[in-house]
Amino acid sequence: MKKITNAAMIGDLGVTLIQRVVQEMGFLWYPTGGTEAGIDGTIEIRHKETGEATNLIIQVQSKASEGPFQAETATGFEYLCAERDIDYWMNGNTPVILIRSRPSRNEAYWISIQNYFADPATRASRKIQFDKSASRFAVSSRAQLEALTLPISTGMDLGSEPRNEIIYSDLVPVRSLPECYYTARTEFANQKSVLAELASSRKHFPRGFVIHGKAIYSFHDLGEGTWSAVCEAGTVERNTTADWAHTAEPQQGRLFVELLNATLRDQLYGDGISFSKMEDCFFMRGGEDLQDQSRSYESRQKAATRTVFKAYRSKKDKEQISYYRHAAFSGSFVSYGGRWYLQITPTYRFTKDGFRPSHLSALALSGIKRLENNQAVHGQVVMWASLLREETLFSANQLIQFDELLQFSLDQGFDDASWLKREPAVPSSILGDVGQGALL
Repeated sequence: MKKITNAAMIGDLGVTLIQRVVQEMGFLWYPTGGTEAGIDGTIEIRHKETGEATNLIIQVQSKASEGPFQAETATGFEYLCAERDIDYWMNGNTPVILIRSRPSRNEAYWISIQNYFADPATRASRKIQFDKSASRFAVSSRAQLEALTLPISTGMDLGSEPRNEIIYSDLVPVRSLPECYYTARTEFANQKSVLAELASSRKHFPRGFVIHGKAIYSFHDLGEGTWSAVCEAGTVERNTTADWAHTAEPQQGRLFVELLNATLRDQLYGDGISFSKMEDCFFMRGGEDLQDQSRSYESRQKAATRTVFKAYRSKKDKEQISYYRHAAFSGSFVSYGGRWYLQITPTYRFTKDGFRPSHLSALALSGIKRLENNQAVHGQVVMWASLLREETLFSANQLIQFDELLQFSLDQGFDDASWLKREPAVPSSILGDVGQGALL
């Protein structure tokens, strides 16, 4: 009577377990069947989302049993390979993996033969040390198996998996500008002298203007009484903003950007945001009491809060303030495809009294930049974009209005779980005591 041994049955169950896991990965499984010399089947890499087969192959040797593994502990075990098996596996031109399994417990562990025995001393020992946690053969092994099939010499890769991916830029679109701008002749040579003249007769006055070639330019109506002291009577002209915004003349384009910058500085000042000409950045002002400040805003997914002004005490004397840190950004107006954008580059400003630069600025800024990761920087971009479009900003004096942060939708992208875990964690003190929502 023909008999099938228990060992043969267990071997078949081991192969069946491998086949099920491979298919759950979305790959193809081809059992060897019949006569074989140390390979029980092959895995072909397949794109699960598109169904595309790649002809990238991994050979599999299955070793199944139901009893305890050799030298087994709660965390690992050993497997001693035959010398002839190692020679056979290593001499091929295709990746080979060894899978040790216990089918009745639905558990399997794998190792890449070529990678494991690349070291001569390890190969001479013929012994494989399995780590149960790191070498579990499961759907989560999918990316590692794909990596085995990538020839280093050719730089070949499998391409990005199709997935819906949203890419967020650092560009905030300008939603609207005033329909008109005004020009007038002036005898004042620069903005400083105009500001001095206006300040001599009134406490509050617009600062959103530029001086060029004995002419003053502004989105404010220069025919109003406020400007009579600095504009020549009868020279005020009203012009269409769109014509100037789309000029092809470089000098006129630079002058337009200068006016956009002056206007933005003026309108942000009323929201507690000043501009440092020395450091070329907008920054959150400290209050008169110089107490820590936080701002609430809408992040990508929910409401968030971030510390935007904070005092740091001296390590030697806790009663003394070492410096104040201000959330800040450098802003550049740029034009793409006939539309204007404000490009946001997050940074920080450090002062000794809430206004004057601290002598520790360079050291503090370089230190925080080294520690910040991509997620933290993006969180700041989102905050500034949100604050720029807040309804509270858009009073009658808010001449430049902004849309939401520019984003792009792609049909291919990266697996965030794979690369984010390589990003170093950022201490909350560096993020400004930010809540989790601010990073979304």
